[in-house]
Amino acid sequence: MNIFRNLIEKKNISERELSDEIGISRLTLRKALKELLSVKLETLVSLASYFNRAVLIETYPKDHSPQNSAVAISLKIVIDSEPSWKIHLMNMVDEFRSTLDTRLFILPPDKDCPLRIQILIASTVEALCFESGVKTPDWIKNYKPLETPWFVSGMESLKASAILESPFSFRAKNIFVHDNFLQRI
Repeated sequence: MNIFRNLIEKKNISERELSDEIGISRLTLRKALKELLSVKLETLVSLASYFNRAVLIETYPKDHSPQNSAVAISLKIVIDSEPSWKIHLMNMVDEFRSTLDTRLFILPPDKDCPLRIQILIASTVEALCFESGVKTPDWIKNYKPLETPWFVSGMESLKASAILESPFSFRAKNIFVHDNFLQRI
């Protein structure tokens, strides 16, 4: 809850003014600032809304510590060079499918990652969210289509089939893959 304390200090507002502004008692506000577990969701939403924030509740496996998040794999690609994207992207796909851990998608790819790879990661995240019925992260909207179409296979003879088979999340970003792109053996 330190984020709310920081926002209160930054805005230079007293607890009394804030509690009056959002319509909760000072006691409830203090409780919200100290211990998250016993605070009503409605109180957190009011507090977050005041600071132009949203409350996001995520469920995730208790015994899972994500290693292949969208931001983590983008950093691995930067370190290992662009051609490594296939291994890192598919590790993210495998980890998500085995755990359905949406924490993998909380943060977008790192800006140091090549733009076309960032957009490929965003398209993949969108496809996985659609496949599993979970909400697509808001950061996906920040990625515009590539100016030049990218045919991921790189093979001229496969372009026509990629145009026909490419799932919407990829096609919408001007990336063309085959319908088995996210399949693993």
